[in-house]
Amino acid sequence: MTAKEFMMTETAINNIFAAENEIANLKGQNSANTKVANEKKISQYAEIVAEISQVKLVKGNLPRTVSKKVKEALVEEAGVKAATCKRLMEGSVGVVRLIKEKIGDIPSQYTPSAVITDLNSLEIDSEAKLHKAIKGEADKSKPERYVDMVVGKFSTKKDDNGKVIQGDVFKDGLDDEELDEFINLMRERQAARKAYRDTVAAKAAEADAAAENDTVDQAVVAMLDELGVAS
Repeated sequence: MTAKEFMMTETAINNIFAAENEIANLKGQNSANTKVANEKKISQYAEIVAEISQVKLVKGNLPRTVSKKVKEALVEEAGVKAATCKRLMEGSVGVVRLIKEKIGDIPSQYTPSAVITDLNSLEIDSEAKLHKAIKGEADKSKPERYVDMVVGKFSTKKDDNGKVIQGDVFKDGLDDEELDEFINLMRERQAARKAYRDTVAAKAAEADAAAENDTVDQAVVAMLDELGVAS
């Protein structure tokens, strides 16, 4: 599909519009509604991804002609706010790149339900998880995330294919003085943890030894009684 041929379908626009209205009513009421709101938000991404999946990306992004058409459809026809539109467009293009990288070629008949199936296979069921995944942060372990927050991390940038890679700037977490204090506190807390565990282990070993001695003593008494020997 060429950029000139691209048009957002009325079905997709209507579905995005309906989801946007439902999300506004569901947000923040309770955890069950939050889950439904997440599903509706993912459905919006799925609609857009299905629409743009056959467009040839230029350096990992939509051609300007297509980008303009998508933006107009979302803001002017689906009633999406500009900030939301920006997130939806960036996320949807990111999903196209992510699916091609993680799953493979996208079929020519790529439906919104197929998009959701692929997102579920990548364990993406919310907007937050979606954006973390396209930024390459979804696979980070808990220790890695804490290191990012405390020590800092490199910025990110996009390569010529639009893939997020390591950038050229290191963004601090804590400042130098705070980091020194954190390291000292970490050492103290580790020492306290080890001392506590050593103490608990020593008490457990002592209790096990005492229990074993009692068992041996009882066995000896029983044996002597059986032999008719006074203990």
